[in-house]
Amino acid sequence: MIRKRRSASTGFTIVELLVAIAIISILLALLLPAVQSSRETARRAQCLNNLRQIGLALHNYHDQFGLLPPAVIWGGPPGEPLGGGAFPVGAMDRVATGAVSPTDPARVHANWLIMLLPSLGEGALAGAMEPTLPISDPANEQLRTTRVATLSCPSDGYNSTGNPYVRDALAGGDSNRYARGNYAINMGPGRSCFFELDASCTDGFHVGDPDLANVNMTLWGSGVAGVNVSMGFEQLTSGLTNVVVVDEIRAGVDKLDPRGVWALGFAGASATVRHGLATYVEDANGPNNQFVHSDDIIGCTEMTTQLGASVLQKARMPCWPAVGQPELNSQATARSMHPGGVQVLMGDGSAHFVSDTVSLDVWYLMHNRESTDPLTLPF
Repeated sequence: MIRKRRSASTGFTIVELLVAIAIISILLALLLPAVQSSRETARRAQCLNNLRQIGLALHNYHDQFGLLPPAVIWGGPPGEPLGGGAFPVGAMDRVATGAVSPTDPARVHANWLIMLLPSLGEGALAGAMEPTLPISDPANEQLRTTRVATLSCPSDGYNSTGNPYVRDALAGGDSNRYARGNYAINMGPGRSCFFELDASCTDGFHVGDPDLANVNMTLWGSGVAGVNVSMGFEQLTSGLTNVVVVDEIRAGVDKLDPRGVWALGFAGASATVRHGLATYVEDANGPNNQFVHSDDIIGCTEMTTQLGASVLQKARMPCWPAVGQPELNSQATARSMHPGGVQVLMGDGSAHFVSDTVSLDVWYLMHNRESTDPLTLPF
């Protein structure tokens, strides 16, 4: 009698299973960077498209009014008495420092992005602004707390509804909140001096009157907009194709961090300032600058105390904890979460990626509307 041989088992052994899992893990590890890179490429493309939309809105605004919008409308009374005659309008934040409550005349009214809202398809939101009141007033809460997709770069994880800027937090409050944004108008790359007050000032800023404490109400530099100052395309004498009008910026990493706030007209919030002087007098030269004291913003001292300078450095968002003088919103450079660089909008409406390794001389010239030096753009 012939016995049938029992068939061998067709299942996996434990060793084979472990080998298969290891191979799959290796393949996933190899695939993940490619997937992440693909996602970032898509996010960067969306961010670039946002800049183009802002460019179209700026050109529509210029067609309508013959000027670009000012960086911010700064209300009266004249002068900046809190500056002791040393600092101009546009840098001191009364709400953040607790000098006034959010319902008092805080001087900061509409900024350039609020003025662009109708051209960005956000007419209803623009209608929510009460222009006679400062942006901090409760009447303007709906406007300032609304997150606008066109003004948000999807690569920036800090730009979220869970990370608002709380403007009165430094003064112990928790009510004056603002949504984040990722685009800033170029106010100029010069240094911290004023032509009208200092005969030796070069590459600095202008004020309308040398009496900063009592009379002056304007501030502008070699960029494309100022405090209570608008400019026409004819004033961009370096050429629309050669001058940056809008830089990409990052949202602040903490509720105390005013950087990346679309409806607030301060340096760092929706403006880049003193961010590329060719003579390297300033310390925020170039995109994503990582000098430990790069950005000068209100709240940095307390953030450094609470979080630690190492945390800000790890987040690639350094700032200067002011020593021996009042904290100011007075310096901020372009920043992004894109690997290796930032994106910018030129005066002609074109948008481009600029490497972090761009020549600082080129970066400076790109942001100077008055430059007559030869310029080879890095894109």
